[in-house]
Amino acid sequence: MCLKKLQLEVEEDVAFLLFGFVSGHKASKLCFFLNQVASFDFERVADLKLPDFNPKSETSFSKFAFHDEENHLDFYLIANKEMGVILFSELKQFDYLLIVRGGLEFFDGLNFAREGMKINGVQLIAPIDAEKIKTKISWII
Repeated sequence: MCLKKLQLEVEEDVAFLLFGFVSGHKASKLCFFLNQVASFDFERVADLKLPDFNPKSETSFSKFAFHDEENHLDFYLIANKEMGVILFSELKQFDYLLIVRGGLEFFDGLNFAREGMKINGVQLIAPIDAEKIKTKISWII
């Protein structure tokens, strides 16, 4: 009797939506307005720190998170610019990035962008093709 070897292949789950924000607001104020307009509940979490060879010049980017348990969605708002340093040079036109993960079928991105544009001080909210920078974003989330 010959037994077949079966191999389980599991793909990494890094499906997400990505939005870029152009806004003059500080990250905390932008989250405050997003909480009002879109019924989010963003909270500040540990800043995203970039490793550097010089520990005295460590660069960190503001990071906020909201977990929508009802719709199985996770939202992360990350500053793309801090103190003249850009996190993703490919997206240098955006001040902030919003990453949406989880039950994406329960999230209406078009409606979100439309409602978010009503926030005073937000000049642009644009969807970004996440495939272009998927590997770079995956280490953040």
